[in-house]
Amino acid sequence: MTDLSANEQELPANSSRPKLVVSGAGDHLALAGALEIATLADARNSLKSWSKRGPSRSLDVAELDQLDTPGALFLCALRALGVELTGVRAGHQSLLDLICGLDLKPLPKAESAPRWRHFVIQLGKGCHDARHDLVEIITFVGRTASGTISALIHPDCLRPAAISRHIAETGIQALPIIGVMAVMIAIVIGYQGVAQLHPYGGEDLTINLVAVSVLREMGVLITAILVAGRSGSAFTAEIGVMQTREEIDALKVMGIAPMQVLVVPRLIALVITLPLLALFADVMGLIGGGAISLLLLDVSPTQYLTRLPHVASGGDLFVGLFKAPIFAFFIAVIGCMHGLRVSGSAESVGRETTQAVVKSIFVVLALDALFSVLFERLGI
Repeated sequence: MTDLSANEQELPANSSRPKLVVSGAGDHLALAGALEIATLADARNSLKSWSKRGPSRSLDVAELDQLDTPGALFLCALRALGVELTGVRAGHQSLLDLICGLDLKPLPKAESAPRWRHFVIQLGKGCHDARHDLVEIITFVGRTASGTISALIHPDCLRPAAISRHIAETGIQALPIIGVMAVMIAIVIGYQGVAQLHPYGGEDLTINLVAVSVLREMGVLITAILVAGRSGSAFTAEIGVMQTREEIDALKVMGIAPMQVLVVPRLIALVITLPLLALFADVMGLIGGGAISLLLLDVSPTQYLTRLPHVASGGDLFVGLFKAPIFAFFIAVIGCMHGLRVSGSAESVGRETTQAVVKSIFVVLALDALFSVLFERLGI
């Protein structure tokens, strides 16, 4: 409003809220009632235009009953604009002196670094974090291997109930998704093989392509990736929630090693289940190859089964199953390690779970590439 009449204005009208009354006219106004955070917006709107007038302005606050810190900040801002505050009570004066004496200047804006410097900083931070994660994984692998060997040497330390439960959760319950994915991957490989080999008259070699790909690479690789996303994340989330609830600290207080209770059973269970799941994926993948051969090549199931031993050997099956327990070991280690790294918040659980899945899949792919080169050099 541009001017205030001599009639008193009561702000706000709602009786359930504190009341602020603005009275007066011209350059001399008065406040009565409560000037606090609940009435501050109304006071600011009422005095917005008035506070921009000439220097001979005064504001009587003698009838002001309540004044809090936001209200004092508002009055200090009016004083800085040249408004004279009159009738200030002793209790309000001490608060105004305190608030007005503060240095309320905004912090200087930080100088922005050039883009190339940000890139160098992020690159250095990434290298440092990668080195730290590598050292931590190697250390945890050593601790896990030591704890597992100790548990195998002393069978009394094993927990059969926990191992069987984790076998059921990571193995039996994963069979449907593993089977469906293996069949789908085999169908995709077979279909693309027929499409690419048909112009050269070699579509019969699709059976060779599907059988060798599934047994050597795709069966165990798809299984490991699914297990990393399904079971590895579950390991991190379960242990992470226990960390947030301080259950792991309680185990340490009771003299129980978390490595023996939480890590070793999960590791043993996954090392047992992943090769079996890989074998199941191989079987389902070959079934998918048989289905695509029947549909696209008119190869009967009998002919397909008769040809399989000639196109795929036991060495192909051995290569796939040999990699499975190694993949399982690293998936379990990374999942449990990140679960123990949870700092105590829900955000930390989500962050560590994401990192565990990403690292597990990366390690699986890196190891698979190394094994491919190794077996190729060995002629297997």
